[in-house]
Amino acid sequence: MIKEKLNSQVIRKVVLSLATLLIVVYVIYVFGRAGFTQVKSVGAVKMTVYDSIDVNAYIVRSERYVEYKGEGVISYTVSDGDKVSKNENIANVFDNAGLSGKKQELDELEKKLASLEQLEKNIGTFTQTPDEIDKTVNDLLCRSNIAISEGNLSLAAENVQDVLYAINERQLITEKVSSYEEKINEIKERIEEIKNSDKSVRKNKSVNAAVSGYFSSHTDGYEKSFDISKLSELMPGALTEENIKKKDVPQKAVGKIIDRVYWYLVFEVDQQDALRIKNAPYLKVNIPVVSNMNIPVELECMNQPDKSGNALVVMKGTYMDNQMANVRHEDISLILDDFTGIYVPKTAVHERTLKYTSYDDNDNAKTVEKSTVGVYVRMGSEVTFRQIDRIYSGEDFVICNVSIEEEKLADNTKALQIYDQIITEGANLYDGKIIQRSS
Repeated sequence: MIKEKLNSQVIRKVVLSLATLLIVVYVIYVFGRAGFTQVKSVGAVKMTVYDSIDVNAYIVRSERYVEYKGEGVISYTVSDGDKVSKNENIANVFDNAGLSGKKQELDELEKKLASLEQLEKNIGTFTQTPDEIDKTVNDLLCRSNIAISEGNLSLAAENVQDVLYAINERQLITEKVSSYEEKINEIKERIEEIKNSDKSVRKNKSVNAAVSGYFSSHTDGYEKSFDISKLSELMPGALTEENIKKKDVPQKAVGKIIDRVYWYLVFEVDQQDALRIKNAPYLKVNIPVVSNMNIPVELECMNQPDKSGNALVVMKGTYMDNQMANVRHEDISLILDDFTGIYVPKTAVHERTLKYTSYDDNDNAKTVEKSTVGVYVRMGSEVTFRQIDRIYSGEDFVICNVSIEEEKLADNTKALQIYDQIITEGANLYDGKIIQRSS
C-alpha cells in the first residue's frame, strides 16, 4: 500500500515537471517569434505607367479607290502601307494565276542576278573587314525585326536583300568562295527558261496610282462615310450606327490610296475626360492591333456645346504602316501623361511623424516634427524606414521619385532606392526591428 502511494506521487511529480517544461518551451517559442517577426518583401523596381483614357474610336482617312476595269488576276507590286508616287505601278494583271507566279519568280531572280553581278564587278575593291560586315548584318537584322513588328514588310524585305548582299560579300572577302560566276549562269538559265516557257509572262497589263499617297489593297465600305472637311462640325451623339454607315464599294476597286498625310481619330468622351484631354501635357495613342508603340497625335478639335456634357473629340496623326492603313473602328488608349519611378505596392506605404533639425538665419537650431510617407525595407535581418515621394497613385500601387532632394528628407532618413527590399507584410514594424524573411 505504501509502495503504491510512493509510485503515485513520483508519477505525479514527473507529469507536473513535464507540463512545466512544455509551458516554458512554449513561452520561449512565443517570445522568440515575437522578437523575430516574419515579413514578406518585394524588390523595388523602376517602372513606367501611363495616365490614359480608354475610348472607342473611328479612324478616318482621305481615301480614293483604285479601279481596274478589265479582267484578269491581280498581282500587287507594293504592300499595304507603302508610300507610292503618282503613276507608280502598284499592281500587274495577268491572264491566269500561273503567269502571276512566274512573274514574281522572274522579278526575284532578276534582283538576285543584279546583286551577284555587282559583287563580281567589285571583286578586289572591297574595303570592309569581316568584323565590319558582321556588324552591318546585325544592324540590318535588327532593323528588319523592327520593321516587321511595325508592319512595314516592304522595308523588312529591302533589309533582307541587303543582308544577303553583305553575307555574299563576306564570303568573297574571307575567300570561302572565289567567284559567283557559276551561280550567275544558273540564274540566267532559269530566267531564260521562264521567259521561253510562256512568252506572255512579260506581256502583262499594269495598274498605276492616280495620286501619290499610301496604298492599301483593303476596302471596307467606310472610305466615304466621313467628310474630312466637316469633322470639326461633328457633335456629341454623331457616332451612332445609324449615322456611320457603309457605302457601296465600286465593283472594279482593287484597292485605295490614302492621299493625305494626316489621318484622324474621332471619339466621344464625358465632361471630366474632356477636361483631362485639354490639360494633358502631351497626347499619344496606343492602338493594340496596329503597334505596341505609343503613337504621337495632336488635338484637332473638341466640340462640346454644353460644358457640363459630353464632347466629340478629333485627334490627328501621321504614323503609317500596313495595319494603320486598314484599321477603322477600334478600342484605343489615349495617353495623357507618363510617370517613371519606383513601383511600390500600397500595402507597403506607411505614414510616420519624423523629427529633424532646422536652422534659422542666426544658426539657431530647433527640432521640427514632420509627417512623412515612406516604406519599411529589409536590410539583412533588420527593418529600416525609407522615405518616398509619390508622383502617381494607381488603384493598388504608387509610383515614387527615383531620388529625393536632400532638403526634403527628414533627419537620419534615407530615400527608397531601386533594388531595396520593400516589406509588404509584417506586424508592428519599426526601425531596428529584427525580423525573419517569410518570402
